Amino acid sequence: MSSPQIVIFNDTHGWHSEQLVKALQALNFTVVLSDLADCAIDLDRPTGLFIPGFESTLPDAVMVRGIAPGSLEQITLRMDVLHTLAELNVPVFNPATAIEHTVDKARTSLRLHLAGLNTPKTWSTENKDLARVIAQSQFDKEVTLVIKPLFGCMGKGIEKITTLDEFDALQVIGDAFYMQEYIEPFEQGHWQDWRLMVIDNKVCAAMSRRSQHWITNFAQGAECFPTTVTEEMEQLAIKATQAVQADYAGVDLIRKQDGSYTVLEINSVPAWKGLFQATGINAATHLAQALACRITPTRLNTHDNAQH
Repeated sequence: MSSPQIVIFNDTHGWHSEQLVKALQALNFTVVLSDLADCAIDLDRPTGLFIPGFESTLPDAVMVRGIAPGSLEQITLRMDVLHTLAELNVPVFNPATAIEHTVDKARTSLRLHLAGLNTPKTWSTENKDLARVIAQSQFDKEVTLVIKPLFGCMGKGIEKITTLDEFDALQVIGDAFYMQEYIEPFEQGHWQDWRLMVIDNKVCAAMSRRSQHWITNFAQGAECFPTTVTEEMEQLAIKATQAVQADYAGVDLIRKQDGSYTVLEINSVPAWKGLFQATGINAATHLAQALACRITPTRLNTHDNAQH
């Protein structure tokens, strides 16, 4: 018996991979767990690619769950693999373009801004003198700035500053400054944001995250709660996902003091353990179904014929 083969790429396979394997196997797919770092460009092969577990064929679809940190050269090679798979008509979920648009926070901010979507005012530069001038101009307006790593997740490496002395003491990662206007909470002293999971232009689950601290990531100890979302929130999350050309994303929204919502971040390889614990909705089921819809009838027929 032959069934379509799905590759899940991640550098560490844990709970999320296990959930995806169960959901995909329930749809009669064979799942291979792999790491993009173990793939290679190999022009001795017809496709030019080597993917562990696929000696003479390609997977029927690919799920990208994570890409390990690495040098510019290492990351470029891994993205080469994803770009080439898409060029060979293998569905890649999320595609390399979406990952490129979201792994770099400055690129995300630009995409949101050019799409006309609400997102905090942002400045990013590698020129420290220019960054200092920008910071001073904002401090003069009594604006608090949040400094984030250009590449980063789970609330790590984030700092809030209000003075030039604090700016001068910064040790920014990679000599790149990514500065964002701090959004004061809608209710003073109550830090809260919302994570919406968008899959194929639909919000499949949502939660609110509340914290005793201004950083509200689940990984930083925030509590997660089920929540309803307004039409405004839903449409903003969907349009944000479209702006970065993602098939699915975890979109983080925050409510401003005027009551409107703004997009804080978009994650194209979102975790959903906190979302599952808060809502009971396992995004893996929705992701598996969305991936199954991307496998062309030609590929499915090939596997059906192999069974006879």
